[in-house]
Amino acid sequence: MENKHNIENWDLIAKYFAGECNQQECDELFRWRDANTENEQLFNQVKKDIEIINLNKSMNKVNVESAWEKVKNRIQEDEQKLPVSEEKSTRFILTPVFKYAAAIIIILGIGFFSNKVYQKFSGGKITYEYASVAEQGKEIILPDGSKVVLNANSTISYPAKFASAERKVQLEGEAYFDVTKNPEKPFIIDAEDAEVRVLGTSFNVNASIPGSKVEVFVETGLVQLARKDRQDEKVLINPGDVGILYSDELVKEKNQNQNIIAWKTKEIVFREDNLGEVVQVLNNVYKTNIEFKNPDLLNLKYTSTFRNQEIDSILNVICLTFDLKTETKDNTIYLVKHDS
Repeated sequence: MENKHNIENWDLIAKYFAGECNQQECDELFRWRDANTENEQLFNQVKKDIEIINLNKSMNKVNVESAWEKVKNRIQEDEQKLPVSEEKSTRFILTPVFKYAAAIIIILGIGFFSNKVYQKFSGGKITYEYASVAEQGKEIILPDGSKVVLNANSTISYPAKFASAERKVQLEGEAYFDVTKNPEKPFIIDAEDAEVRVLGTSFNVNASIPGSKVEVFVETGLVQLARKDRQDEKVLINPGDVGILYSDELVKEKNQNQNIIAWKTKEIVFREDNLGEVVQVLNNVYKTNIEFKNPDLLNLKYTSTFRNQEIDSILNVICLTFDLKTETKDNTIYLVKHDS
């Protein structure tokens, strides 16, 4: 397994998790896995993804060869759409290239391009980039043991090994961080025009707000939020507070949004909130497009708590409360009165 980027090596990994490796193949795979930290991280990431889709229980229900051909065709189509990468850089898609996992991914309805992991080589260094297009709540373990939960339509980039002086990652979109403490090596997040710096804490960074606004909510510990090109413009954010970087100012305030990390926890609380505000929260958490055909519904007050419920279930409860119904058209869900 000298070339770990060869498709045949990914086939061997997939065969192992499908329980179809012979002893010689297993020994070869384990030698590759134990050769260095990068190989071990890739192997463990694959193991986690395979467990999630319950590969072993489903392996005998699919046409592997047919599914693999479909996946290869989609890989080729997707690569043609990708921008030209940096010279001497290579990219590969992690989970979906597995010949034996392909059919499971298709059957379970996991979007083939909903999540991508790229590995880039530049200047002798390895960088990982994880792009979550559709899936929420994807947990990523960084090289220092820090945990990142990535929201949908978000991307995080990080080195295979952090530098000796700092731990730096790049974020596009929104993510929740649980950072391993290391006073000697600060953890730094570059997000839009903001730089977030911590030593070890848990917090949420949202860089997907319109207007290039970056919002940082701190659950535990202490976080510094600064403007990337003006390090003298910074604030320290305490637990329960929110730091917001606008185009023209940087502020800190008490968090008033009880659903600020509901996209991660899937616990949504409404306390006499306007129905218009309720729908805004649901659209943010579930990435839906819910609207009203009757503007007079916007100011209706609503109180309820939802924990780990599907959006259809929540809408059913809301409709029963206010005698409404849903109508769907062009990927938009409309809440309307029954007599409309």
